Amino acid sequence: MQVTVAFKSLFKFFGAAQRAPGHTVLLALQAASARDKAMLFALESVYTVCMVALTGLRLEEGFARYLARFLGLSYAEELLRKVQEPPTRYFLRVNTLKVSSERLVEELRAEGYNVYKHPLVPEAVFLKVEGPFAVREHAGKVFVDYPTAESCYVGAHVYAPGVLKVVGASAGDTVSVHAPDGRVVAEGVLVMEPEEIFGRRRGKAVEVTLSVYRVASLRDHRVFKEGLIYHQSLPSMVAVRELSPEPGWSVLDMCASPGGKATHAAQLMQDEGEVVAVDRSEKKVEAVRENARRLGLNSLKTIVYDSRYISEAVGSNSFDAVILDPPCSALGVRPKLHYPRSFTDVLRLSNYQRQFLSEAYKVLRRGGILLYSTCTISPLENEWVVIHAAEKIGFEVLKTKYPGVRRPLLGVPGLLFDPVTNDTPGFFIALLKKKS
Repeated sequence: MQVTVAFKSLFKFFGAAQRAPGHTVLLALQAASARDKAMLFALESVYTVCMVALTGLRLEEGFARYLARFLGLSYAEELLRKVQEPPTRYFLRVNTLKVSSERLVEELRAEGYNVYKHPLVPEAVFLKVEGPFAVREHAGKVFVDYPTAESCYVGAHVYAPGVLKVVGASAGDTVSVHAPDGRVVAEGVLVMEPEEIFGRRRGKAVEVTLSVYRVASLRDHRVFKEGLIYHQSLPSMVAVRELSPEPGWSVLDMCASPGGKATHAAQLMQDEGEVVAVDRSEKKVEAVRENARRLGLNSLKTIVYDSRYISEAVGSNSFDAVILDPPCSALGVRPKLHYPRSFTDVLRLSNYQRQFLSEAYKVLRRGGILLYSTCTISPLENEWVVIHAAEKIGFEVLKTKYPGVRRPLLGVPGLLFDPVTNDTPGFFIALLKKKS
């Protein structure tokens, strides 16, 4: 009874804020009396605990409260439900330097794949995601880490590095694949002996035959091996399209691995000009090189460096455009079976993201464009970073063009792909110009 009254009081106080995302919650707080605020935060604690339990994701309470305050209570709950499911479309980028989208779609359809062109992004094609399906638990079990479990959830095979333990199974047995918390994400056949899995730590360990969701895999297909496609989400492609790099440009990608945006920029530039892809470890940079080789790109160069100090390596006023997709809380990545981030992580990441902005400003030529993007719906990592770039560094924030997508909070120009309304990963995009 007390909980019911608490919810009614909380909903009445927030009014429309619980239904419409935005900063209405903040305005309500500013107008509230001290007594109302105290009651509100006590009730909000009850709500956020219930929200965490109801959605299935075990969010840190401070993070849940942060989302509720900025996005509205009901919206935040629906967002958390959505990120536990994959979108209904799985996107690929066609390498139009090698093949047209129309030709690729025609060839794949002739082989029985249900693949479709996107109406607004010429190089974007997609496969339908099917499910959910009921998966069974077997006597033989393979437990995998969360990244592997999230991949298996949509039909990916299990590879040895992601295996935590094997219980009651040998090579050739039918097994169920489990996330660390025990939930079953897939069924398949164990193709390696447990000793080999943990001894070699490479190769396919489980051939997945049924998963909760399913999308046709093309990673073993010739179109992938020949560099005709790149696996890339729709919002990520839209981000580079908004930047619209032209042949002959010089472009810097500050946090480039595994190379989706850098190789897309090179593709839109017709492989003419220069794309410099930077990341802070040799392993990350090698992933970019490998993708550039597979796609047949010659204009892409790589540097191993900490981009917070990249002007030391490339000089000032050197680039027509900069791409910055820094490490973030990744709240928009789908599907999500586990989320370990805390509100303290958000504060730390927001500060870290801002450290790249002054370097981006230094290396841009006057009039150059910065593409800032993240795969999260976290205002402190999105809108507030852009506000900092404009007010403290001197960037001019530009309008974006792509239709049918939510606009960011606080009047910030840009795009916010929203899992609740857009059937995509959560993704933030902003364009900023170095004033001339």
